[in-house]
Amino acid sequence: MLPPRKRNRNSQKDPPGTVLLLVCTTLTPALIVQAQYSGCDYSIDVASGQSYSIYSPYYSGFYPAYTQCRWTLNTTPGSRIALYCSDISLPTSNGCSTDKLIISTGGQSNLSDGNTYCGAGVLNTESSSNKMVIALQVPGTTNGGRFYCTATKIDCQCGMRKRKKIVNGEETLVNEFPMMAALVDGSSGEGIFCGATIVTNYHAITAAHCFMGRSIGSLALLVGEHDITTGADSPYTALLLLASVKIHESYNPTTRNNDIAIVRTRTEISFNAGVGPACLPLKYDGASFVGITLEAVGWGTLDYGAPKSNVPMKVGLAVVAPAQCTAVYPNFSTTQQLCVLTANKDTCQSDSGGPLFYTDAYNQRVYLLGTIGYGIACASDNPSVNTKVLNYMQWIMSNTPEWNYCYQ
Repeated sequence: MLPPRKRNRNSQKDPPGTVLLLVCTTLTPALIVQAQYSGCDYSIDVASGQSYSIYSPYYSGFYPAYTQCRWTLNTTPGSRIALYCSDISLPTSNGCSTDKLIISTGGQSNLSDGNTYCGAGVLNTESSSNKMVIALQVPGTTNGGRFYCTATKIDCQCGMRKRKKIVNGEETLVNEFPMMAALVDGSSGEGIFCGATIVTNYHAITAAHCFMGRSIGSLALLVGEHDITTGADSPYTALLLLASVKIHESYNPTTRNNDIAIVRTRTEISFNAGVGPACLPLKYDGASFVGITLEAVGWGTLDYGAPKSNVPMKVGLAVVAPAQCTAVYPNFSTTQQLCVLTANKDTCQSDSGGPLFYTDAYNQRVYLLGTIGYGIACASDNPSVNTKVLNYMQWIMSNTPEWNYCYQ
């Protein structure tokens, strides 16, 4: 078999595929048998501006019996890989038990999270990180088959937003902040109780204090939503049950220090035009942001004790010197927390855990600078305290080790 071909985007088009039947079954680790790929095991670095052809042995003819091949695709951290298969023509079998094409969008070398395909058709899929693994497994007896796919790099897509209350805020555009999410408790009937920010296909950042007295079995992450009373203004709305909540080990509910948590969903958060991740502020290490106005977003109450908003509201809040918070809050931490204050504007109840966003003037991407913490009433003369996400970069990455983050 020839090694995978690298082609420029402007080169000859891929062979056309006939859309017939494509059977897809999700595999579990117990069903995976690690194949021996000796002599047919490739590693490909997927670069910007190039497309890479991945195809079965002897394509456009049929592969022989006993074919066992694997392709490991890698690209730069923070980017992902798009795979388009224009021609999949494998024998159809019950549960794809004979000839099978297996694709791990999570990049697992043993294909433990892979989907298996057989039959005939076309396929579009994307990796969830900067790695993808593809394998062709053929038993000793086969009627023969073939496949042809093209891989391209998806450059880092974090922090995208649309252009165009919280107290004295304004309504956001529908899906203006695709990374905006909310926490919902199905057992209490209260609806949204905290905000959150999507950072990967499975994770969102929020506040630790949001989970006091709550059972994870009834909690879910709401993504792609706008007006919670209609259910019709955004086609991207999804409600995903939580698999786990990681509260910072040093969270202190008395001092409210280390008030940060990571939630993981049971199923993947599908990224689309209305749902996507925020950029983490890795490149701003050491910056104070004092004097910079950040955007807070949430469905919280419109004033202290008032009803919650049915739509996400946004408000600009200025980062002020830590001394303004230490004068009011004895336990304020200058390293762990951000102090914000803007006259007659504020976050409020049920906004907790939601984001403080910074939109970079140069690349127009949205960065998660803080998570909403606490204050005295809402829009009083006192500043509000928020968790400084910059201080928790290592903690976030160490608790999501299988993921890569954008360095935009």
